[in-house]
Amino acid sequence: MKINLKLLAVAVLVSGAMLQGCSTTSSRPDSSGQSSQVVFPKAEAAWPKEGTFPELENLRMIRPGMTKDQLFALLGRPHFNEGFGHEWDYLFKFRTGNGDEVMTCQYKVLFDSKKLTGSVYWRPDACAKFLAATPSPQQVPVSQAAPVTVQDRTLQGDAVFGFNGWRLEDINPQGRAALADLAKQLRSMKTLSRVEVTAYTDRIGSDSENMALSQRRAETVGRFLVSQGVDPQVVVAQGRGAADPVVQCEDMPRDAMVKCLAPNRRVQVRAVGQAPA
Repeated sequence: MKINLKLLAVAVLVSGAMLQGCSTTSSRPDSSGQSSQVVFPKAEAAWPKEGTFPELENLRMIRPGMTKDQLFALLGRPHFNEGFGHEWDYLFKFRTGNGDEVMTCQYKVLFDSKKLTGSVYWRPDACAKFLAATPSPQQVPVSQAAPVTVQDRTLQGDAVFGFNGWRLEDINPQGRAALADLAKQLRSMKTLSRVEVTAYTDRIGSDSENMALSQRRAETVGRFLVSQGVDPQVVVAQGRGAADPVVQCEDMPRDAMVKCLAPNRRVQVRAVGQAPA
């Protein structure tokens, strides 16, 4: 068999570039989550491309030792395709002067060997001033003066959907009442910067089927909350499949297994904002 050496060389180069592109540790943080050679991605690679205006109070809450879930609740998903690895990058916008001008900043979080927040970096360094600045009371609207709160709500078992259900019409009466009550609580908050809907399945079925089912359930719950008056701009839906099971059930007949695994089929809603007075 003849081998085309030129094609082989090209294949090696392409595969090497792909592996390099998939790297999630361009800054190569050490076990403590620190790096002496911090590397920021190109700003134009961000998604959304225009970045976001972060809640300053959320940024001020970032501390070493925070979990990725805690960071996600405050800042949302990273804005760059890094596979949720050892570093997360964001593209933030801040208003300056009288609010007519906007400054663009990149924000990087490095994680330690335990996947906890180790250190954070700004580009340019001057962007850190937005956290240190303390506006006068006249410059801070009353709605922004209250402390940021995180509210968690878990709907256990089949309290929302029946087995394999995911459509809006599949939400049972008990689930509709619970979600309507939750939406009422969310509407009563002074500010609401983020609502994360995370759905889980049991382990029955393939991984791909469970991931798709959980994503559809999360999106359906998100749409229901929006239909109840929650701002659609702050709602984020995420399916986790059979991850993080609440219970482990031994092998048993299918009907018994479905019943036993019910606690794993759950929907969690986390809201970030400012609680009512």
